[in-house]
Amino acid sequence: MFNSIRTRLTLWYLLVFGSLLVGFSTYIDSSLSSDLRKQYDASLLRTARATATYFSEFVERKNVAQGARETILEMKLEKLSAAIFQDHQLLAASSDDITTAIVSARLLPAAQQGQAPTFATDSKMNERLVVLPFQAEGGDFTVALLGSLDELGGQIGRIRSIILFGLPAALLLAAAGGFLVARKSLEPVTTISEQAERIGAKNLHERLTVSNPNDEIGRLAGIFNAVLARLDTSFRVMREFMADASHELRTPLAIVQGEADVTLSREKTVDEYKQSLTIVRRQAKRMARIVSDMLSLARADAGEQHLRLEELYLNDLVEDCCHAAQALADPKGVRLTWEAGEDISFRGDEELLKRMAVNLLDNAIHYTQPGGAVNVKLTREQSLARLIISDTGIGIPPECVGRVFDRFYRVDKSRARAGGGSGLGLSIVRLAAESHHGSVDVVSKPGQGSTFTVCLPLQVY
Repeated sequence: MFNSIRTRLTLWYLLVFGSLLVGFSTYIDSSLSSDLRKQYDASLLRTARATATYFSEFVERKNVAQGARETILEMKLEKLSAAIFQDHQLLAASSDDITTAIVSARLLPAAQQGQAPTFATDSKMNERLVVLPFQAEGGDFTVALLGSLDELGGQIGRIRSIILFGLPAALLLAAAGGFLVARKSLEPVTTISEQAERIGAKNLHERLTVSNPNDEIGRLAGIFNAVLARLDTSFRVMREFMADASHELRTPLAIVQGEADVTLSREKTVDEYKQSLTIVRRQAKRMARIVSDMLSLARADAGEQHLRLEELYLNDLVEDCCHAAQALADPKGVRLTWEAGEDISFRGDEELLKRMAVNLLDNAIHYTQPGGAVNVKLTREQSLARLIISDTGIGIPPECVGRVFDRFYRVDKSRARAGGGSGLGLSIVRLAAESHHGSVDVVSKPGQGSTFTVCLPLQVY
């Protein structure tokens, strides 16, 4: 039950609203009760003053005792008991209750010492007493009134009954309203949950419906849609990667298997066996290179690419790679030139950097026709080393330039496979550059050649 956010929101809403309502009801009860008591005391005091004023007319005529009795009768104090005193002597009283209350409260001596009215409450009899001292014709007199608090208590009781019966009803309405508001507010979450539950690996292209993208739930759905888009892309790349890897490995495996079957089908000479083993070894090297590249890329994706950092000179590394690539350029009739320039000290993974340079050189020579040229230039620009490899080859179509670094992507797939390429060379180039906090870019024009530029920051580590 409490696992539901809707229920918890309703309970929290009810708790907060109930606390506020109880506090407000307590304040209302206290304020109204105090006001009613003050009004009752004010009414008693007005009646006492009116009685004192009326009695003063008899004092002027020197008819004090008779005047006190007539005053009590004439004032028609139906719900009140009244008494009039001169000094400590009782002149007249409407009942014995008031004299008993005055004696019990001991208010008469204290009241006659001052001129302020005095109030007292008899809790047992539930009555309120007011004693008002006044002077008339040089004499000291006191008017006392005694009233029942039953009617006042009834009014306060009715107010409290309304609060006690209304408070639970208000809380029930608040609970129902809070539940409806919570359900309405969480409807988008329920919809999102139902939609997300239906999305799996086979339908990652679907997206969550966002009714209001500007509120919190809408922004959450937008983030979830972005995650789905990245997952969809990752799954698509993974599927393509697996399909391409399977295709790349299938060709050399088929060659190895076919060569083995042919060799085992009949007796051959030693030279024929050597020729078959040479073919098998060549295909095995190709598979090993593909698997090694795939492993390097997989480790980089998993964040497990660890560089073996060492001090080296980039100009020496580039020069060694160019000397090695000369063996590929000469048989094809491609002119390879390089400018290593000054010593450029660098701290990095030598093996990975060599693979980067060799792959770029191999790519440039491979796509340059006989009689063409490949130029390599290494320069230093402040804290940046720039390796530029340009060729006069066939170039890259504009629509393919942005994808040449993707894994297994080829501009001319049939030609690349015929030449033994795996489609991972430029991916390794980008991995090597980015692993050293650098970048690689390409500019190409079909029929005019391509230029690859690698930028490596110096003194990063």
